[in-house]
Amino acid sequence: MIPPPESFPAWIASLRKWHGWLQLSAERAYMHAEEDYNSHYGVAAVETREGEGFCNLLRTHQVDTSGPALEIGCGTGYLSYGLARHYPGPDFLITDPSPTFLRLTQGQFGPDFAGATRRHYAVFNADDIAQLPAGMFSVIALRSTLHHILRVEEFIAASARALRPGGALVMGAEPCETGFLLMAAVAQSIPNALRAAGVALRPEWTHKLDDFTSTVQFCCNRDIDKTQGEDKHFFGPFELARLGDAHGLKLEFLPTGSFQDFAPPHGNAFHCFSSFFLMYMEFCMRFDPAFMEQIRLHLKPQLKFIDDCYRSHAGPAVSSIFLLKKSAGPAR
Repeated sequence: MIPPPESFPAWIASLRKWHGWLQLSAERAYMHAEEDYNSHYGVAAVETREGEGFCNLLRTHQVDTSGPALEIGCGTGYLSYGLARHYPGPDFLITDPSPTFLRLTQGQFGPDFAGATRRHYAVFNADDIAQLPAGMFSVIALRSTLHHILRVEEFIAASARALRPGGALVMGAEPCETGFLLMAAVAQSIPNALRAAGVALRPEWTHKLDDFTSTVQFCCNRDIDKTQGEDKHFFGPFELARLGDAHGLKLEFLPTGSFQDFAPPHGNAFHCFSSFFLMYMEFCMRFDPAFMEQIRLHLKPQLKFIDDCYRSHAGPAVSSIFLLKKSAGPAR
């Protein structure tokens, strides 16, 4: 059954407080430097369109937003700010296992912030999601978070339990298995392309390429222990559809979509494979400018071939949105 409206404030009031935040989990730092996260990805200002597009997406898919929203893994608040500004529900619980990330996100909200929803902050690890009350949230939001979670099926099951009927688990900027496998295959062709052009491959370039391709292989494999890995999994729509269906959630898959695509001016953040591939190598893998120049010059034929295969439709699915909606009927 749907909890009465006063149940969320009562639950919040019952939680342990830690350094001014709520605490549902033990704190855990991110594997890389949190303070450098935005500069790593070229983010220079507070992002608003990502959260606005997220809320537009909820309306498009008729997700119930009358109850609280929960964000898991807020990071530096790339989704949080716009979501807090546009979410129509009464409460928004913003969480991350990293106290530093919580502080960075909270610091974005000044006294003139225009959002009406009440904001709460908690130290929370997604692996502890089973402790959330049943039927508490209308929306559970993740941006670039699911692939960090060790036990994905348990997470999907617990999320379904924590959702209200008509609510949704919405996950964006999640890596799709086949798209990243294609990126790794293209990356493996770089040494031969450069040698054929008479360009010497520097040792640091080889190291970066090996780092990327071995990460893809690690995330694709299902027969190894991933407990200590930061990035753990890549996903396919059929797999997540099966997991969702097993727990009363119906999947809407938006390939190569970004939340901000659904906010004005309604463009495409990654309009083709080559733009995503080059962006990922430059900002995520930190390939140096000289290496990127050689890749742009000598991989043109391969990248153009893939782009030409998707002139009129989205694809290949690389970073995508997975929206898992709970039936509006009686709770299971």
